[in-house]
Amino acid sequence: METSDRFSLEAERSILGECLKSKECFEKLLNLGVVSEDFYNTNHQKIYNALLNTYSKNDSTDVVLVARENKDISIGDLSQLLAESAPIDLKAHVKILMDLSVNRQYLNLAKEIQKGTHENIGDYIKKESEKISLLKSRIESDNTIITMNRIKPVDIYKAEKIKTGFKDIDKRILGFITGSLVVITGYNGNGKSTLINQMCIAESLSQGYKVFAYSPELTNSNLKSWLYPTIAIPEHFITKNYYGEEYKTIGNIGIKAIDEWINDKLYIYSDDSITSNEKQLLRDMEYMVKAKDVRVFIIDNLMKIDLEGSYKNELVAQKQFVNRLKEFARKYNAVVHLVSHPKKPNKDNPNKITKFDVAGSGDITNLADYVLSVTRVTNEMRETAKLRNVVLKDSIVKVMKDRPKGTSEFGIDLSFNSVRKRFYYYQDELNKDYGYTKEITQVECETIPFA
Repeated sequence: METSDRFSLEAERSILGECLKSKECFEKLLNLGVVSEDFYNTNHQKIYNALLNTYSKNDSTDVVLVARENKDISIGDLSQLLAESAPIDLKAHVKILMDLSVNRQYLNLAKEIQKGTHENIGDYIKKESEKISLLKSRIESDNTIITMNRIKPVDIYKAEKIKTGFKDIDKRILGFITGSLVVITGYNGNGKSTLINQMCIAESLSQGYKVFAYSPELTNSNLKSWLYPTIAIPEHFITKNYYGEEYKTIGNIGIKAIDEWINDKLYIYSDDSITSNEKQLLRDMEYMVKAKDVRVFIIDNLMKIDLEGSYKNELVAQKQFVNRLKEFARKYNAVVHLVSHPKKPNKDNPNKITKFDVAGSGDITNLADYVLSVTRVTNEMRETAKLRNVVLKDSIVKVMKDRPKGTSEFGIDLSFNSVRKRFYYYQDELNKDYGYTKEITQVECETIPFA
């Protein structure tokens, strides 16, 4: 590409041609922070401004509409740009455009200094240098500063969401919107891991989302033994006897069926390769997005990760890591579930958890989009509830923060089936088939013609 030290008409024409061809291309141009002054040719500046006005008014970059925005622009000129247009690396061309824009600003600054016409040359140099520095930062960074007219509003009811599987929660918060960070807390033995298996793993898989689960406190065998009963249907449980005591467990047919179904859907570290290194974990998460199309990530729990800089200031290190998780979720339109333990129970009310009771940095819940807790109902809680003529079930799942929809704090009272390892309020939540039996049926149907 032929360029001078001040401009490249070829780059300018290629960029404008692509924008006339594709509205999405123009949106990318806006997001990269390009303004009309970045174009050297005055006619190209006019075309850019006409594109901007057309896009703002009509959400389009149609050639006829663009030509109407400025009488100095002919449809013939725009058609010529379209005819010359060929597929380009837009970001690379924009970098050329903006690098040359910086060069021109430096040259103009030098000329103004030589003229000596400014009363306060120091202030002028400082002001112009700041403009150039801002432009250079836009070139070097993926972050850009934009105005509100370039942003499309989000309809929360139409946004992509992953349901929790609990009707009374989904009715209020609609589900977890993708691009979100979810913090889950609860005291030891209150059912955090079980809730995660059901709400974050089984539900996500049933809705077509792949999952990566990081749970260093459990061996993979323990995870499987606890997760599979949650997924299994009643017909795949068998009764066994241990010294005269009967118990139910999943039979080999059920295990094999779930194995085949879950094979390319749920990913975990092998027992001998699990990491506690923050950077390695984030790299592996990024790999899972790009190589396996994973969209749901579970980190159980925050305290098992060796955070960078924690020896200097643990709270700051926690904030930085949680912020990285938040950025990761937004960048890849994923849902990240982070388990964070609460502080020691309050002596006056040992069963109550608020979002302020999460241990560590207050920014853990500040940065989160959703904060949930799970509490096992104690005999004391039942007796207290009876005084209010309320009968409590087994556990309470509380939604303490819902940033996307702004729902007020609320809780739901759930029963727990110890055989199925499921929380439920309605019977269809207990009896839900998460989908692995559909593949069994499909295989059976496919084999009939060959019998």
